[in-house]
This record gives sequence, C-alpha cells and structure tokens, in this order.
Amino acid sequence: MDSRVAQAALMPDDADSALLGAMELHASAHAALAARMLGDAEEAREVVQEAWLRAWSGRRAVRDPEALPAWLRAIVARECLRALRRRAARRWLTFPLRLPDPTDPTPGPERSVADARFHRALHLAADRLSPRQRLVWGLRFDEGWTVAEIAESTGIGPDTVRTHLGRALRAVRDRMEAEHGL
Repeated sequence: MDSRVAQAALMPDDADSALLGAMELHASAHAALAARMLGDAEEAREVVQEAWLRAWSGRRAVRDPEALPAWLRAIVARECLRALRRRAARRWLTFPLRLPDPTDPTPGPERSVADARFHRALHLAADRLSPRQRLVWGLRFDEGWTVAEIAESTGIGPDTVRTHLGRALRAVRDRMEAEHGL
C-alpha cells in the first residue's frame, strides 16, 4: 500500500475534525448536564462517553458543522434518559437550585434550616418523577432550556414536553404540600 494512501486513511476528514472539535469544546457542558441529570459524576462520565460513541458512529448524518453542538447535546440528553430508565434503584437527582437571593445578605440559622428543608423536600419530590418528567424538569429548571430546545434535543414533541412539565410541576407541588407542608 502506498504510504500516502495509508496516511490519508489515518487522517480524519473535515467532518471528523469538526465533530472532535465540538466534543472537546462542549465536554464540560455535556459532563455537567449528565451529572445533574443522573446525580452521579462517574455514571455521568460513562453516559457522556456512550453518547459520544453514538455520535461518532452517526457523524456522517450531520452535514452542517454549526448543527453539531445541538446534535451532540440531543444525543447526551437522550443517553441520560436511557440511563435513568435503566436504573434499578431510583437515586436522588442532585442539581443546584436557583433560589431567589435573600433580602438579608447574612441569613440567620433559621433561614439556613428552612432552605435545607426546602431543598430536601424538593429532591424527594423530584426523585419520584418518571424518568422522562425528571429529564424535562432538569433541562427546564436547572439548565434553563426552552420548551423548543428540550423538544429538539430529546426528540419529544413540544406539546408533550409541556405536558410532562405540567405534570411534573403538579406532582412536585402536591408532594411538597402533602408531605412537608411547603
């Protein structure tokens, strides 16, 4: 075999380079998304690796390099959903909450206890959501994605995303009121 042919076979083409560049650029965002969705950093790394393997095997499907970030994010989100479905035992979904800033810059111990109680109640309520509701809950309220972004990334229709969000909100609110008086 000619050495130039062998070297060309080992060199990535433009599509491969673009995908590798997008993976490198968005690696921390993918890891953070998976960690928040799954609540376990090690499992998140495995899910991101699996998502990237899927992306690599389907890399020829993307013609526009500008579409790569959204396409990769969609694959990571779907892999998170698959991981949530595969879990034998439900674990708490840990994601940072964006609570309003307190009016007092130095909250007292009562406020800290109340905040901790609220966080625990919210985690318990979110833990009981179905995997798909938990996914859209996390993408909407933790990641700040729009309904359209969630629909595009997960392959779930926008109306279905809204339905899952509405049911998740009602379920979380009802559980927090019934079980914790919040």
